[in-house]
Amino acid sequence: MHGSLRKSMAWLHTWGGLLAGWLLLVVCITGTASYYRDELTLWMQPEWHGGELDAPSQMLAARTAVAQLQRIAPQADSWIIDLPRQRSPVTNISWTSAAGARPTPGAGRPDGTFMSAALDGAGNLLPAARDTDGGGFFAVFHFTLRYVPVRWGRWIVSIATMVMLVALVSGVITHRRIFSDFFTFRPGKGQRSWLDAHNALGVLVLPYHAMICYSGLVTLMFLTMPWAVESLYPEGKNAFFAAALPQAPRLLPALGVAAPLADAGAVIVEAAQRWDGAQAARLTVQRPNDAAAHYIVQRHEGGRLSNGRHSLYFNGVDGTLQSSVVGDDAPAAHTRSTLIGLHVGHFATPWLRALLFVLGLGTCAMMATGLLLWTVKAGQRKVPPAGLRIGVGLNIATVASLPAAMALYFWLNRLLPVATTSRAIAEIDGFFIGWGVLAAAALLWPVRRMWTAQLALGAALFATLPVLNLQTGATAALLRGGSGVVAAADAGLLLVGCLLGGMAWRSAVKS
Repeated sequence: MHGSLRKSMAWLHTWGGLLAGWLLLVVCITGTASYYRDELTLWMQPEWHGGELDAPSQMLAARTAVAQLQRIAPQADSWIIDLPRQRSPVTNISWTSAAGARPTPGAGRPDGTFMSAALDGAGNLLPAARDTDGGGFFAVFHFTLRYVPVRWGRWIVSIATMVMLVALVSGVITHRRIFSDFFTFRPGKGQRSWLDAHNALGVLVLPYHAMICYSGLVTLMFLTMPWAVESLYPEGKNAFFAAALPQAPRLLPALGVAAPLADAGAVIVEAAQRWDGAQAARLTVQRPNDAAAHYIVQRHEGGRLSNGRHSLYFNGVDGTLQSSVVGDDAPAAHTRSTLIGLHVGHFATPWLRALLFVLGLGTCAMMATGLLLWTVKAGQRKVPPAGLRIGVGLNIATVASLPAAMALYFWLNRLLPVATTSRAIAEIDGFFIGWGVLAAAALLWPVRRMWTAQLALGAALFATLPVLNLQTGATAALLRGGSGVVAAADAGLLLVGCLLGGMAWRSAVKS
């Protein structure tokens, strides 16, 4: 203990936040971008922008997808149809490359034992899209990191998140006037201004801070807190999941007797009725065109908090419902699925998603102001600490260099040749190379001009992305309208550029 409880909590808050702060800020920035992973992924597939991007009804999409699969791969062992939604208006289809499958030119590329293709809103076959991880890269990176084993990456992020939870609790205890400080902001006062901003952001977004932090820990609970499962199920986690989660019914093997498929559209309609109008995410057809055929309809996570999987099993010949599997029927499983659903935000409507994005930015700003506050206070000491220069450099590397590298990632998506070997990996490697160069510059020359230069670079790269998009394939989609997903992504990227530009201008004015 360092004196009183409040002083001890202040020490814990300062050093816990400082040691994990830069990693947490990287995790938070990329996690906030993940709220729009579907939109970013579609933006990064310009080959599809020329198609009809109005999302059709799921009933029509299912029928047209089945018709295409009947033509492309009638003898495949299974078909998988990822149905379109407002955020992702393309219908993705894949099938096992069994004997008799006839991939048509441009229908897709081999992916393990599957072939894949995509259909636009009118059911037309789209050309093969470029190889990219899209917005999914940010989602995966924010909890697994990169260039380290996945398990180690998750452990590192989990420990940092635990530190964040401690910092939140200790921060509330430390500030005895936290709610009155929330209404106080004195700009242009140096250290006082950073503390006011940190306090205000901490209180304003506190419920979101706590939710996103705790729910993030819950998503990895079997990694960080495995002892209960290990003690009760010594034979392994598979036994636990078999006992805790309902098991899918066993499907019959192919009978070798030809039989026509039931109407896929009618199956989708019945599933929606049983789910009170909720949409489906995926339609799987097992043993198509065989007497043992089955339809499996998986419910989409949107529109409900729980992230648990709900599936309906239909007879593929007569279309009758055979069984229903609810993945989070037990209270404990439902609680965990709800917390995961809160974290990923799949339930959110467009306006609520925008609010979650703003709250995520608020969390990033809260972390950034805390780190900047420490460097400002340290710089005012008679004898600055030895690590001050590194701290300032890391501030620039996370607040300014990382956004610029994210914009570079989008530029590389359009500038790298489509035929590049391991193209998705090349985009990601380019992101880290760019970030590394900018971070090295920040650490070598951590001055205000570096702040201004890197923020201005990020602003320019983001603000010109809509122009790059127009030049590399999106013109038709923007001019014809459609679902507006691509245009909305352009607007969002431009908005981020304007935000960074405002920060660069503010930094230049103060220099």
